Amino acid sequence: MKDYLPGAFISLLLFFVLMYVDQTVYRNVMPLNAIIMLLALHVIFFKYLLTEKRILPYILLLILLVPAVYFSLPALTYDEAEQKVLSSYNLAEVDSMLVPLDKNSWNPFTARSAHLFTGKSGSEEITLLVNTMTGEILPSTLPY
Repeated sequence: MKDYLPGAFISLLLFFVLMYVDQTVYRNVMPLNAIIMLLALHVIFFKYLLTEKRILPYILLLILLVPAVYFSLPALTYDEAEQKVLSSYNLAEVDSMLVPLDKNSWNPFTARSAHLFTGKSGSEEITLLVNTMTGEILPSTLPY
């Protein structure tokens, strides 16, 4: 069990860094499915491949981790999405919430949630759904 500790420590450290970035910058819309799978594999690969001095397969796993993180990053941060909504629709008193998206996709890099912004433009209340993975702003009639 002690042999797994260094790999588990590295994986947990990377996981916590990614969770911190997701919660502070993207506000919980970053899909982490593929990254979690690769970090779990990292624990096993670290123990078995590095003790047997098989560096190449271990480096290949690390190389796979880089595009997984890249493709998991949303196109817009929360602040960018909010600024885009404010500049496009001139809203006042903006509230936001995280809403789930109903996507039955096999793709581990698609977002499972989006930001829903509600605000007033004059006397009219406008509700907008922002998909931060694609940067789309869609008028919404969701009952939230």
